[in-house]
Amino acid sequence: MYKEDLSTLPFSIDIISESLHSEKLKETAHCRILYAIMQNKKIQNSFIQHFLPDIEYSADSIQIPYPDKYRIDLTIKTNSFFLIIENKINGACEQKEQIDRYVQIAQQTYPNEQIYVLYLGGESNILPSEYSMSSDTRELLGNRIICCNYRKNIITWISFIYEQIEFNEQPFLKSTILSYKTYLENKYNLNNQNKEMNNKLDKTLKETLGLESIPLSEKINVIQDQIDNIDKIRERLSSMLQNYKEQHIRQNIKEWYDKCSNILSSKPILTMEDSMEFGFNFKYRNTAFRCCVSFDDNEDPYWGIKGLTENIDSRPKVFETLQKMIIQSNKGFHNYEYNPKEWVVSDYEKKEFIIERFITLTHLICDSEFCFIIE
Repeated sequence: MYKEDLSTLPFSIDIISESLHSEKLKETAHCRILYAIMQNKKIQNSFIQHFLPDIEYSADSIQIPYPDKYRIDLTIKTNSFFLIIENKINGACEQKEQIDRYVQIAQQTYPNEQIYVLYLGGESNILPSEYSMSSDTRELLGNRIICCNYRKNIITWISFIYEQIEFNEQPFLKSTILSYKTYLENKYNLNNQNKEMNNKLDKTLKETLGLESIPLSEKINVIQDQIDNIDKIRERLSSMLQNYKEQHIRQNIKEWYDKCSNILSSKPILTMEDSMEFGFNFKYRNTAFRCCVSFDDNEDPYWGIKGLTENIDSRPKVFETLQKMIIQSNKGFHNYEYNPKEWVVSDYEKKEFIIERFITLTHLICDSEFCFIIE
């Protein structure tokens, strides 16, 4: 039912999340986005009126310096106020006397009563501690330190200005605001597109579990039992999934071993030390190495050359010269920067290219006058 409902909705892409993968958008990035959209005069005024509704100012006097100037996240200045915006959407650590320093910067050009601080938390309002804002600064600001958050206040404002901008007049601005709005709503699970689907799903769950006709205490017990059952199923499925993944890896290794053996025609003879690895041993400058293909926790397989009894600490020159021979061969080999010390060179490769990569590496070793295959 969820999939059917999802298929009827307008096609949606959260382009910011997609580009970040699992990373967070940094505080400075949020500030740059706010700065960019507030280059529009209408949006400038909207922001001020939303967060400082009782202040009178001249719209022509608004100045918004580029973020990070003086290390303040974002600043809005007019003829009647200096607003310091401190962004803590990701819960960034406070800096010692941070707000004190920012207020001192504002005091150079504005009287105390015209200095404001907008302190933006992520999911909830937070107040700066004494570590970043002394009691003197707290007393000086009084109610001019405004604590808001992205989940409630910024999303509300972003949604409002999105409705105010006409696409025909400002297509790029409208698109930018929509992308940012979508990112924030997804970040805090507030995307309206999912609400109707979730409501339908909740209704079906209540009907299926018979929750409507039982007391509240029983509802809790029934749902808890279902969660326990799901946890047990998840545990067994996870175990089965891991087992099938290992079987698939062994199957891949065996297929690649057979194909490489046929291509090389037993020159050299490949061996499988276990069902998860294949390759051959050789000597380079009287040091034993193994050239192989295998898997670790990564989704992709890896190729590489490792020392059988030595590492880069015990034979640095041998390891370095062998590595240079591979990397400088102009065959497209790269070395993974986090390799353990016993590896001369190694890197991950897509499954569809691992055979070609291993064959090329094998030919490099066999063609070298300093390498000798160990039968």
